[in-house]
Amino acid sequence: MQSTMQRTWWTRSTTMKLCNLGLKVNLEPEYFPSLVEESDVYGRDADREAIVKLLLSGEEGGSKVVVIPIVGMGGIGKTTLAQLVYMDVDKMGKQCFDIKAWITVSHEYDVFRLTKAIYERVTNSKNCHIEETFQLQLELKKCLEDKKFFFVLDNVWNLNSEIWRDLKSPLEAAACGSKIIVTTRDENIASKMGSVPNHSLELISEEDCWLLFSKRAFNNVLPNAHPKLEEIGKQIVRKCKGLPLAVTSLAGLLHTELNPKKWDNVLKDEIWDLPQEKCKILPALWLSYYYLPPHLKRCFAYCSIFPKDYEFQKEKLILLWMAEDLLLPKNNKMLEDVGEEYFDDLASRSLFHKNKFLGFTMHDLVNDLAKFVAGESCLRLDANHSTVLLKKIRHLSWTTYKSCDINKQNDLSKNRVLRTLLHLDRLNEVNKEFLIHPKKLQNLQCLRVLSLCRVDTVMKLLDSIGKLRLLRYLDLSWTDIREIPDTICSIYNLQTLLLYYCSNLSRLPDSIGNLKHLRYLDLSNTQIEKIPDTVCNLLNLHTLLLGSCRQLTCLPNNMARLIKLRQLDISDTSIREMPPQISNLRHLEMLSDFVVGTNSESNIKVLGRLQNLHSNLSIRSLENVLNIDDVSEANLKAKKYITGLSLEWKGDTDDSQKAEEVLNRLQPHTSLEQLSIINYGGIAFSDWIGDHSFSHMVYIWLSKCKRCHSLPLLGQLPSLKSLNIDGFDMMERIGDELCISTGSSTVTKPFKSLEKLIFKSMPRWKEWSLVEGKVFSQLKELHLMDCPSLTINWACFPDSLPSLTVLYISKCQQQLVASLLSGHLPSLSSLYICYYPELESFPERRLSTNIHTVEISECENLKAFSEEGWPSNLKSLSISSCEKLFVHPMQWNLKTLTSLASLHFSYIDEEVDSFPEEEQLPTSLTSLKLTGLNNLKSLNGKAFKNLTSLEVLSLYDCDQLNCLPEEGLPSSLYLLDIFCCGSLNERCQREIGGDWHKIEHISRIRIDNDYI
Repeated sequence: MQSTMQRTWWTRSTTMKLCNLGLKVNLEPEYFPSLVEESDVYGRDADREAIVKLLLSGEEGGSKVVVIPIVGMGGIGKTTLAQLVYMDVDKMGKQCFDIKAWITVSHEYDVFRLTKAIYERVTNSKNCHIEETFQLQLELKKCLEDKKFFFVLDNVWNLNSEIWRDLKSPLEAAACGSKIIVTTRDENIASKMGSVPNHSLELISEEDCWLLFSKRAFNNVLPNAHPKLEEIGKQIVRKCKGLPLAVTSLAGLLHTELNPKKWDNVLKDEIWDLPQEKCKILPALWLSYYYLPPHLKRCFAYCSIFPKDYEFQKEKLILLWMAEDLLLPKNNKMLEDVGEEYFDDLASRSLFHKNKFLGFTMHDLVNDLAKFVAGESCLRLDANHSTVLLKKIRHLSWTTYKSCDINKQNDLSKNRVLRTLLHLDRLNEVNKEFLIHPKKLQNLQCLRVLSLCRVDTVMKLLDSIGKLRLLRYLDLSWTDIREIPDTICSIYNLQTLLLYYCSNLSRLPDSIGNLKHLRYLDLSNTQIEKIPDTVCNLLNLHTLLLGSCRQLTCLPNNMARLIKLRQLDISDTSIREMPPQISNLRHLEMLSDFVVGTNSESNIKVLGRLQNLHSNLSIRSLENVLNIDDVSEANLKAKKYITGLSLEWKGDTDDSQKAEEVLNRLQPHTSLEQLSIINYGGIAFSDWIGDHSFSHMVYIWLSKCKRCHSLPLLGQLPSLKSLNIDGFDMMERIGDELCISTGSSTVTKPFKSLEKLIFKSMPRWKEWSLVEGKVFSQLKELHLMDCPSLTINWACFPDSLPSLTVLYISKCQQQLVASLLSGHLPSLSSLYICYYPELESFPERRLSTNIHTVEISECENLKAFSEEGWPSNLKSLSISSCEKLFVHPMQWNLKTLTSLASLHFSYIDEEVDSFPEEEQLPTSLTSLKLTGLNNLKSLNGKAFKNLTSLEVLSLYDCDQLNCLPEEGLPSSLYLLDIFCCGSLNERCQREIGGDWHKIEHISRIRIDNDYI
């Protein structure tokens, strides 16, 4: 009887409450991490300590790579705990791990996609073009070889033992002590992957739940200020039963609500009694959704179109909502502002989570909720869609990597209600197929949103697109489109047109002016040479993005007609001056660049009338300022929303006094975070630069300030993390004036946050003297480039750079290199030396044992490697353009480097009869690469036979190398990679090449990028 009543209540009450979108309920179970704030986490101190202890302990269970599984139900905080641990490790620098990476594992993955994700994180690259699994694994193996790594594999589902075995294979090349944290809901998966016992997360205590709830619900105000709410809140928390996600969801729901009755409604809602085993949705999440206003319900449900772990952009989602009429006009506000309110409201309720950079994601349980409430109206196309009638779908998305059977999509062209067809660009890969026949696209007459980003067949679709009369959002970015047909410019209702990275697009038709409702136009990174005057007819245009249109030299004269324009990006263009009457654009909030001209329309004082500017602003061509009083009228000091400022002069400035006065009057608001000053012609800097009141400043770049004799006081900027100084031709000395003000009685620790310091092109700089101790205690990277006169006396320099991990020295004198390497650098792990003509032997003294990577280039007199002084843990050595090293007899003495795994020689023009000479290379080598050895005649077979650990041999651009040694290559070799090596390429062809018998035992052979 009870189960029957529950079923009845479910079908009537819940369906009415949760599906007031007019959609059918669909039961189906199913998180890219947002950046966690430590102060927002309660009840996990013991778990955190235990995991960190495991990470820092020795090898466990005899495994080279230790896998630590964190297991728990959805929403319990597995990812949050992993993030806390990851941040702890990050603070340790490279003392514990050489490489760190976070990988979110999606629900549908294979070895290739997962290996690619790891490789891209490890190499810090976004576009890996390797398409073959084995080669990708090989490259990953080389990156990890003998390096100690720490990975987090977050949110692992449906693990296949075979996939895990293949995925783990290249990871085994790493050094002992490497660690992987795996987060999963599945105990069986954790047991399969783990090499230590599962760390199971328990529900947090009611006391911790209350602390978490009260912080969010009361906005850091003490709860006892609202005693009635506190009483009800504690009862609500008790119903969450220790689950952090449930607590944060309800806290987000109630944080703006001070009416006790509303809180009581949540406490007593019947949804708490919902049979969770039936619907798989947490009651707390149901409540978060149920108490949303109707307009937010619709917007939230639309987000079900995004796959789990998909990172979406705030601005783009608002444009999609706008195209679907989900934004309701409000108090004469622009729809974009309404959309921002909606978005921020959903984010404040913990339904959206901000990631580390620009994107947002939904927790996978929240994604389940969105999918549930959207019912059959939204579909993410994948291999499991066969039971869905495509002709009833209203919103459909698909991604490149999905293995869709295009032939099954016939129903889609018959759909008469489809409003969204969205290709989600997830892996930066071109999609070579479209879902329906090009001519049948025009049948989708209800379509409001069409995204064809990276769809290869877009040229065949243009005619059909032009017939979609109700279309409002069109994305053709990253396609080969060469011109916009007039038919597309006749889509009267179009609001958003995205054409960024259409590299063949060089012109717009005049008919673009027919798009009267266009609000958003993105042409960035195209070859556009001119913006048609008719663009000025787009009176509803809100955003115009022209960044990196390098062929563009001017803007239309009637730009002032675009009275609703709020964003104008002309960064990295060739625009010479601003268009007339730009100050009439009173709503302009984002202006990337202001180019000062000599006419009154481009006068710098025009900036003063643009009072709403936000974000980053670059003021270029400051040499064109004619009247210094005009600079004051620009009134930068009042523009408190500008966070990044670049000030740039062009050419040589004859009047240094004028340049100084201009800089004085360009003082910005103290909220500034980033400052660049380029080609400044003054002798001294203004006092405002480096003033401690700029407490938010994190980045400063001072470039080509050729007349300056001294630097501004920068050491008292408390948040400064990166400082780049280059092109100071007159600078001879840097002393304590950089850190402390002369005569100052109160001095805080200078440069207390600085992590990266670069000095470049300082020809007269001789002395770096800092008597103030521990000036750079947090410095991790130091680059000294083209400072030929600089010397360092450790008696007048900080006695230690305790956090320095990377040291890069180029075009500096011998004494500087010697001084730095003789200092106390306990954390130094990577050393780069370039253009050091005095260097004849390396190393000249004993190097720190922590150094694992050394690169030496353009040291023309380097003749020999020393027998002693090398770091005992050296893993990688790269030598480039050091000719005399190859003069016979070679004096390398590398055989004693028993940890050396990777060796790379490049760009050697010296004539080399045979390489390598015997007894010169260590037997520990696993990878050897020769690039651009133009006069290498042969490989020494006897020497190669001694390289018994060699696995990878790469020969690139060695065009005099005609054959492989008669003795063959080491039996340990499993990859031979040959590129542009003349006749050697032919001799290594499978079966028919003259050297085939010497290499047929090698499992993988690649010639000119093709495997044979």
